[in-house]
Amino acid sequence: MTKNKIVFYDHNCTICTCFSVWMSKRTNYWKFHPNDIQTVESFGFEIDQNTLKKNIVCYDKKIFFGGIAILNIFAKSGGLLGIFSKFLLFLKFLYPIYFLSYYLFSKNRSKFGFLVKYFNC
Repeated sequence: MTKNKIVFYDHNCTICTCFSVWMSKRTNYWKFHPNDIQTVESFGFEIDQNTLKKNIVCYDKKIFFGGIAILNIFAKSGGLLGIFSKFLLFLKFLYPIYFLSYYLFSKNRSKFGFLVKYFNC
């Protein structure tokens, strides 16, 4: 298994692609790759295909997905966003809320696609 800090994202989603471009500009800690099964297996990961389709997945010594993955990605971005994300990750009793928030957003992300034009990505 690779030692790189990897994020597998839905490359068919405009919001997900915008997020990967925006985060790549903020930090070089993460390497963003599409979530297709061939790419994931080429890095030596065995991740359930349903998990890949429904969640963003990141690897940093351990595999994270969904809301926790987003917070881990933000935590390495630095600045106030990074500090705030580290604080939220520290509050483990809120993890169910993070998962629920990510689930609701991912189910409705096509409705938020219009926001992409307002970001620099």
